[in-house]
Amino acid sequence: MGQTAPQALEEEHELLRLAEVYNVAVVVTNQVLANLQAFFGDPNRPAGGNVLAHATTHRIYLGKCKGNMRHASVADSPSLPPTEEPIPFLITGRGIEDVPEKSGRGFREEGQEPSQEASSEAA
Repeated sequence: MGQTAPQALEEEHELLRLAEVYNVAVVVTNQVLANLQAFFGDPNRPAGGNVLAHATTHRIYLGKCKGNMRHASVADSPSLPPTEEPIPFLITGRGIEDVPEKSGRGFREEGQEPSQEASSEAA
């Protein structure tokens, strides 16, 4: 069942009040829809409208890549600049993990320090 903007705004204010009273972080998700008729700018529009965007402090865009790989981009934040490139991460049975870095000869072996990697390539 859909909500009207005033109802969504009222719920957002209640969440913000609870976050301040109990000193907790509140995470709100919103689906995005592609506007296929947009010729310029970002064609993605929030399904819940801009009410959520105005009520949040940090907005992070999450996207799906291949398999269990995802990426995150800072869309709007008062303390962080927008990201130029999306940051990849993996969702595994152990939780959220970094994507192994690629080196000149493939992925860096787990536990190998970057200084070891540079010295082994120089040899």
